[in-house]
Amino acid sequence: MAKNKLEISSEQLKAELIEIKERIGSLETIATISNRAVVEQHVRAHLKSTQARRIMRECSEPRTRADLMTKLGYKTPQALDHHLGPLRDNNLIHQHFEENGSIQTFECSKLFRQLSKTTQKEILDGTDQ
Repeated sequence: MAKNKLEISSEQLKAELIEIKERIGSLETIATISNRAVVEQHVRAHLKSTQARRIMRECSEPRTRADLMTKLGYKTPQALDHHLGPLRDNNLIHQHFEENGSIQTFECSKLFRQLSKTTQKEILDGTDQ
């Protein structure tokens, strides 16, 4: 009796992961557009501290952990993680890994980037409407 074997190549998995990421991105875009006021309120609620806003400003472009530690003056990875954790947990920062897993970067999430530039600036400057 022959057993059914399932063979999946890494390229197939990679293609499926890309498709999943694209679908999630589309859903985030729809959610942001449909619920702009709710999204803005969520973002404002989690970017009240100066440190959180500084990290978000830096992460407007992909940054490595070392870049962030140097630029923001954190002495240890744990000190940076103390501030990065809540931003990741609340979908404001996404982390990415290079294909070989050797380089990790952080950047603002699509949820945040979907807000208008004016709103982003107001939030990052610590001002309210």
